[in-house]
Amino acid sequence: MNAGIVASRYAKALLKFVQETGNGDKVYAQAGILALRMQEYRQLRDYIENHPEIDLAKKLQLLEAALGEPPAMEISRFVSLVITRRRSEFFLRMLLSFLTLYREAQNIKVGRLITALPAEGLKERMEELFRGKTGAEVHLEQKVDPEILGGFVFELDDWRMDASVAGQFRKIKAKLIDNTNRIV
Repeated sequence: MNAGIVASRYAKALLKFVQETGNGDKVYAQAGILALRMQEYRQLRDYIENHPEIDLAKKLQLLEAALGEPPAMEISRFVSLVITRRRSEFFLRMLLSFLTLYREAQNIKVGRLITALPAEGLKERMEELFRGKTGAEVHLEQKVDPEILGGFVFELDDWRMDASVAGQFRKIKAKLIDNTNRIV
């Protein structure tokens, strides 16, 4: 069966479950942490997805260690379902699909803000500005990248605003090359 279809079905089931229990925010936060940890630590992902000989209790202990707290009841029951149905190989995809579905259901937009230097308060101002423009809850990941030289790069959904010095240099270079090619 197609991995995307399996992941999507289980993610929809988890979304429906957390909507019924009303614990969506906690499950969303924990699912995000687990997805991040499984992407960072290949061995964790391997133990969860590719080792059926490891029992449910051990896998839940691994997830608790990755979270730094006990998993929400919904996560524990979801993991149990996934393992008993022998679908653990799709677990990370299920988490990522759940995160996407939850964001859509709760009208949450996730983006990135890249600056050359740490900029106090810029992230909060950008979140507030785009919260007003989109009517959605906006969460930005802030990253410092000295290679952009100055300014910032803002990404939200499929929209990107490059107000960096490095971006301006690239535009000038492209324009000069284009003009030079026209002359020759």
